[in-house]
Amino acid sequence: MRRITLGAQLGLAFAGVAAFTALLVALVLSVTWQGLFESYVQERVQTSATNFAQIAGSAFHTYGRWDENGLLWLADTARANHLRAQVLDVTGAVLVDSGTAAGAPGLPGIQDGDEASASAEPSATGVPMTKPVVRAPVYVGTVRVGAVVVSSLSPGSLLTDSDLQFRSASTAGLGLAAALAVALATASGLLYSRLFARPIERVTRTAAALSAGEMDARTGMSGEDAVGVLGRTLDEMASSIQAKREFERRLTADVAHELRTPLQAIQATVEAMQDGVLPADGEHLGVVRNETVRMGRLADSILELSRLENRSVPFRMAPIDPAVPLSRAVEAHRALLESLELTIVTDIEEGTTVSADLDLLTQAFSNLLSNAARYTPEGGTVTVRLHPSGRQVVASVSDTGIGIPEDQRDHIFTRFWRSEAARERSRSGFGIGLAVVREIVEQHGGTVTFRATEPAPGTTFEVTMPLVRKRQRV
Repeated sequence: MRRITLGAQLGLAFAGVAAFTALLVALVLSVTWQGLFESYVQERVQTSATNFAQIAGSAFHTYGRWDENGLLWLADTARANHLRAQVLDVTGAVLVDSGTAAGAPGLPGIQDGDEASASAEPSATGVPMTKPVVRAPVYVGTVRVGAVVVSSLSPGSLLTDSDLQFRSASTAGLGLAAALAVALATASGLLYSRLFARPIERVTRTAAALSAGEMDARTGMSGEDAVGVLGRTLDEMASSIQAKREFERRLTADVAHELRTPLQAIQATVEAMQDGVLPADGEHLGVVRNETVRMGRLADSILELSRLENRSVPFRMAPIDPAVPLSRAVEAHRALLESLELTIVTDIEEGTTVSADLDLLTQAFSNLLSNAARYTPEGGTVTVRLHPSGRQVVASVSDTGIGIPEDQRDHIFTRFWRSEAARERSRSGFGIGLAVVREIVEQHGGTVTFRATEPAPGTTFEVTMPLVRKRQRV
């Protein structure tokens, strides 16, 4: 069976609600109008009973008593006015009943004091009277000589043609209004459901396309309603997944590229020694060893970065002075910098406190100094500073090196990325050091930023970390 769409379900729901509402309104109005018409008929019958009582009083006055001819004339008058009337004497006995062929004197009638609406019981003639039934006393002057009980001959017989037309028109109008309400609700429900279901269906199609591997599929939605936010969130998620997949592809390609060079060197050297082109001496075996060590360093760097990203490296946090790890990194690289004929300038302010892992923070500073040494030409300068700034401490490593082109600066913290100038200058780097620095600093609650040294070429990396307030002794 074909699945009912969301739009159709919403349309049917609107139609059902409209039909139920129309039915409920019709029921309430029907009951209300029925009560109004009953009250209206009751008033008409009461008026007729009062008038008939006056006629009966006139007949009694004319004859001086209840005369048989007068009673029959009263019965004929009642039938002529579409009424059923009973004339009772002062004892309550029925003298005549217009609902029968002749009077029934002597039969017990409706006793005085009975409620008019209680006459649903069979009349004294044995034939029940049609509701509503009302009573009116008959007076001659101020003397009560009897009473009349009046009802209609049949339901609705007291309604005029205008009354009947109004009731019919009201019923028809109510039915038409109900039908129009259902039709309009159904149409508006279908229209609204299409507007509401269309973006949901778009989100569903996009999700299905993404599941099928179409990573370029997007909803393109930008509304601020719940469905629009859902579509925009799905697009952002798809873009994030696509970026991660692209990153994984680049990672695989970069790792393969970094491994290819040492493997090719090893393969060429070994094959040359096997063919007797090169002697298997310490020099050529040293080439194989150096390339093997290089691949080992690459594997270690990748493993270290992966562990940092997966938060599997234990951080031994403790309150320390950030000048300590920075000074350690400077001293560890001083000999290297001097051997490359680079000038090192330090401006390290002591006395601040941060919560950090001493070894890992030293490693982060060492990576920055290694980059500065690797990409700064002879005669250049490397400047190391540390100073507090508000509630933070800022450590910076600046150099007068080759710099980074402006169009490539967004990628400097991407692993395995190196600018073309850096690739041409050095083969020793893998492009992982800055990614490791960012992971270490961010897991310390800090940030690492880059800016170009203006106007001269060079780079400056700044590490910002929150200070720890010292506890006061009591």
